[in-house]
Amino acid sequence: MSNYFELTIFTILMYFSTINLAHSYIDLSMIAVFFQMIFAGIIAALLTVKLWYKKVKDYFSLKIKKFFKK
Repeated sequence: MSNYFELTIFTILMYFSTINLAHSYIDLSMIAVFFQMIFAGIIAALLTVKLWYKKVKDYFSLKIKKFFKK
């Protein structure tokens, strides 16, 4: 257990000691892709909620119809 912990600490220290600064810029197309992913995620979440709402509504309407038929 001690060797595993020491190896983990050593690996983390080596990783953070060898990081160099990236001298780059954010391209406009990357910003467009980012906003497209955000927009697609929002649309997917809304459609998922709509689907779940329809299933829950259908389930309870069926239960209510069965209850009042008796």
